[in-house]
Amino acid sequence: MIQPRANGTSRRLFGWLWSRYLRRHTGLVLVAFLLMSIEGSMMGAMSYMLKPMFDTVFIEGQSNAIWWVGTAFFLIFLIRAITGISQKVLMTRVAQKTTEAIQKDLLGHLMTLDTLFHQKNPPGYLMARVQSDVAAVSGLWTAIITGAGRDAVALISLFGVALYIDWIWTLIALIGTPFMIAPTLVAQRQVRKNSRKVLEVTGRMS
Repeated sequence: MIQPRANGTSRRLFGWLWSRYLRRHTGLVLVAFLLMSIEGSMMGAMSYMLKPMFDTVFIEGQSNAIWWVGTAFFLIFLIRAITGISQKVLMTRVAQKTTEAIQKDLLGHLMTLDTLFHQKNPPGYLMARVQSDVAAVSGLWTAIITGAGRDAVALISLFGVALYIDWIWTLIALIGTPFMIAPTLVAQRQVRKNSRKVLEVTGRMS
């Protein structure tokens, strides 16, 4: 069964998943990746437009600027909506196809195991393992592709806008970033420790 525990294991698992299941959907994944990149870049564009909105419209009081600033925000949100919905539809389709293929392979593998294995592992536990493992794999590759596409581009664009506006406060924010990430890493480790207990309870319930 599949139980990713570390970053190295996750990378190997993603490589196996790509070669066995995702490669056949390369076209859809690339299109979704492009749409994610466009969606992420809109975060930088939106943050950049905050400056003329406050400086030109609110502070200087130039009423004529309201039209082009408002139009720019409308286009940004429109592009984000179109690309966001489109990439989610494509990723959901790929996820469903991949999940179906993995479940079929796992079921076929379980059917080849001997009687002793099925005596030690009740059907409810095996059902819970198959469902949870497939969900974990699907969530893993979706998170990797989303992180490499939308989130990475959004972070780069926001970082570029922040450097352009005020590089000193940007460096201060970078120094404080690790202190914000550390609690999240601790919480993730705690969730992973408790996932096995949840799986056993789900197996007994099944």
